[in-house]
Amino acid sequence: MKKPFYFLLILIITTASCSTDSEINGAFRKHITIGHEYVLNSDQSNFPVLITLDDPALKSVTHGGHVAYNGNPEICFTLQDGTTKLHHEIAHYEPAHGLLNAWVRIPTLFAKKDTELFMYYGANTGHVSSQDTGTVWDDSYVLAEHVHGNADPSITIPHDESFNFTDEITVEALITTDTCKPETIQPLVSKWKQLTSFDESSFDAYDAGSTDGLTCYGYLGAVFDGRYVYFSPMVYERGKAHGNVLRYDTHGDFNDPQSYDAWDAGSTAGLETKGYYGAVFDGRYVYFVPRKDYLVNHSRVLRYDTHGDFKNSDSWDAYDAGEAHTQQGAAFDGRYIYFSPGYKGDPNAEDEYSGRVIRFDTRADFRDPSNWKSYDAANTSGLKTVCFDGAGFDGRYVYFAPLLFGAVLRYDTAGDFSAGQSWRAFDAKQAGIDMCVGTVFDGRYMYFVPYYNSKVVRFDTHGDFDDIDCWQTCDVGNTGGLNTCGFDGGFFDGRYVHFVPFVSPGNEGVLHRNKKYIFHSNFLRYDTLKPFDAPESWDARDASQTGGLETIGYNAGAYDGRYFYLAPWRNGNDGTIGLHGRIQRYDTIGTQGSFSLRYSDYGSNGGLNAAVFGPRFIVNTVNGPLTAASHKALLPGRHHIAGVYNGRTIKLFVDGKLVAERAGSGQIQTNDTDVTIGSFLQNSARFEGIIEEVRISNTARNDDWIKTGYNNLINPEGFIKKK
Repeated sequence: MKKPFYFLLILIITTASCSTDSEINGAFRKHITIGHEYVLNSDQSNFPVLITLDDPALKSVTHGGHVAYNGNPEICFTLQDGTTKLHHEIAHYEPAHGLLNAWVRIPTLFAKKDTELFMYYGANTGHVSSQDTGTVWDDSYVLAEHVHGNADPSITIPHDESFNFTDEITVEALITTDTCKPETIQPLVSKWKQLTSFDESSFDAYDAGSTDGLTCYGYLGAVFDGRYVYFSPMVYERGKAHGNVLRYDTHGDFNDPQSYDAWDAGSTAGLETKGYYGAVFDGRYVYFVPRKDYLVNHSRVLRYDTHGDFKNSDSWDAYDAGEAHTQQGAAFDGRYIYFSPGYKGDPNAEDEYSGRVIRFDTRADFRDPSNWKSYDAANTSGLKTVCFDGAGFDGRYVYFAPLLFGAVLRYDTAGDFSAGQSWRAFDAKQAGIDMCVGTVFDGRYMYFVPYYNSKVVRFDTHGDFDDIDCWQTCDVGNTGGLNTCGFDGGFFDGRYVHFVPFVSPGNEGVLHRNKKYIFHSNFLRYDTLKPFDAPESWDARDASQTGGLETIGYNAGAYDGRYFYLAPWRNGNDGTIGLHGRIQRYDTIGTQGSFSLRYSDYGSNGGLNAAVFGPRFIVNTVNGPLTAASHKALLPGRHHIAGVYNGRTIKLFVDGKLVAERAGSGQIQTNDTDVTIGSFLQNSARFEGIIEEVRISNTARNDDWIKTGYNNLINPEGFIKKK
């Protein structure tokens, strides 16, 4: 196993937590009692307990205390018999202050009675032994790092064979942070590396156009719930909206028809529930964002309860928010859904525009009108703030992507939704912005995805919204010699920002409303480790022929932590605008990832769909990734986060509580990727806080072990019983 290293003490136990010292034949001993009420449910074997004492008696002899100290303090721990020595490690000792930090391996930590032990110290104890640094941690530990580093830690542990697992693993981290950024990828402990290659081996495709006897064409966006990807239904042929929701089980074979389901939700709760644009997952429900049914623009929100049967009408509901305009994508801040306003008037003309933002409180009654609010943000800051396509959330602000008029609208979620001062707009035309569909957030920069043009604009969220110097533009046309012009949403994988290919202008192509449309599949990718405006930071790949299928014309999609699934939308292979159901999948890590424990994760899925994953544990198996996520952002503070996989189930614990559990199987992917703490390998994703403790085991620890460990780490004064 990896030998621990130490930066600073972790826990503090005052002398009030144990008995008064006694002197025996010139040696001193301290009686320590671990209260059984803090050991959950069952005895734990070979359990490492952190004991920290701050006691003047523990000063070295030269500083007026009783500890003989010559580089190593003469201290040892025994069972209650006073003779059976316990393996221990001195992690930290301050001879001038009597501050001691030690790990002790307890053979049996009792759940039904208190656990008693002694600590001996002094110049002539007769009990002093050398530290057994390799034996405090049982053979299942492959890593135990006691790390109290600076903010934004980034530590790499070189790979060895102990970091290759079979079908069991436990990963734990004790962290402190003063921020809450639910839309930011913040890795804690990972064996995870993005592919730097960008070739055909990363792409796959499946034609889901005839699933369960339904026509499954024409989807606008998708969302991931931790296992399933849901594609948002729009239209199956020109001018004919549908409500055929398509679902893919990520635990199944991508090319197996049995992995797909479809359900006609087009007449739910007595409403015409057809024609949607994007979706939001709130931890239980999937909300489909209403657009139009080609007769009217509508606000009939469709909702699916993921706790119910996908093909049971009782699992589906709908509510009409009463707004006669399209919603085009949405953002989610962990509580409220913000629907992005688009067109009003004649749904086929699309020549009238709306600025009315609808907001829904997901913690409230779906059918109660008081939980639905709308605000007319048109003319914010004196600009034409209407007709948007997608929105992004940076942890505080919601940004609405301008489809037509170049004015970026921003709402401060810390303000009153109905108050004008909570809203601002910036004329991004001065920064070079053109038509946009969707946003991508990399933890600092908000990228506005160029539609029917090649100008990628980004805003530095650390800067002033009104400062032109905080905005940058890069013209990415002809990257890699390809027509990289015109995209529809995108996503961030921790290092690269990816742009989903759709249409570009040209002399050839399909004529529609006086414009020529060339449908393409020229993927565009930006490396966030490199300068934004440097050509070498960008690369492109033609993925128009994948798996023997024509794969062009996509609209955003969903990201499961490894794969990005592109929603099949439109093509023009017959000279007119057509629709298709060919899902394209892009692999971001291949076999280079094994596991990743994260404080928070990216969920906006292209700025057209949204979810908040919160803490998340991902295991990359030979069958694909398995996920357990809390779907709730953590408040700033000190937290213990643990992921467990036993080959049948994946679990996530937050602060000693089981918050997520999913069935799943498969051998964990083996590779030679290094383990990283606080980041991914060679990556821009960083944890914004302090990591104190990291442990990795090659076994699946039981629930009580995790909960007892949390009690020890988070509340030391309570863990040691007072005398």
